[in-house]
Amino acid sequence: MLYYFNELLEKGLSKYQIEKNVKDKELFKISRGIYSDEEYPNDLSVIVKKYPNVILTLNSAFYYYELTDKIPEYYYLATDIKSYIIKDSSVKQVFMKKDFLKIGLAKCKIEETEIYIYDKERLLIELIRYKTKLPYELYKDVINNYRKIRNELDFMKIYKYAQVFNSSYIMQTIEKEVM
Repeated sequence: MLYYFNELLEKGLSKYQIEKNVKDKELFKISRGIYSDEEYPNDLSVIVKKYPNVILTLNSAFYYYELTDKIPEYYYLATDIKSYIIKDSSVKQVFMKKDFLKIGLAKCKIEETEIYIYDKERLLIELIRYKTKLPYELYKDVINNYRKIRNELDFMKIYKYAQVFNSSYIMQTIEKEVM
């Protein structure tokens, strides 16, 4: 389990006890202010602990929804456009306008970690929005997998999402490439 330094203090440990537990390998310092009772915690759980309000998107979300088998090089995380810049070499930050950030937001458990992630319908919108910025092979792979699950998708949601993004191009592309 992961803990903030302050959480350990609230559990009754002193700064000295925390340092002693780290020295005795009963606790492990993962990064500044974050500790674990495991030496090698899951990377995703560390990301969520460090950045609790981020949303898994694009390549990372495609992978976790099994829309591609290509393991992403980075964790693609959506944040508000006014958010601080995440300085983490394992993260690619995607800035979004506040109006768009929470559309299609879901919470799911991935590898024992609760995380915010966009639903499949929102990710389809993101796929089309970022079409020219994604590697062509990844785009084709994800689109082909969307075709296979098209009967599971809620097209009313997709239509509503596309309206919010005010783009007829998005719906035209989805109608042409998925339906």
